[in-house]
Amino acid sequence: MDTENSSKIAGPQNKNKDLRNLFEDMPSVSTKGEGPNGKRIEGFLYKYGKGEQVRILCVCHGSFLTPAEFVKHAGGGDVVNPLKHIVVSSSLN
Repeated sequence: MDTENSSKIAGPQNKNKDLRNLFEDMPSVSTKGEGPNGKRIEGFLYKYGKGEQVRILCVCHGSFLTPAEFVKHAGGGDVVNPLKHIVVSSSLN
């Protein structure tokens, strides 16, 4: 096998590994909507830390949502503090 072809094969594998490492460092989150039409959805906490705006990467659509949008997406209504309706799970590391 020549080095040119081997580098093409290794490239995507390295990108996938980097992507997996990124998600391992991001806490997973979930919420469940209210009532019979409520559903449990999952995502990843995208931005977190002091002074940063929180965004959630929705697993089912790949969209970035605010906490309020994430709760509504699950079938929840308008809530005063949407973060109280979201469960954060720590990463596996």
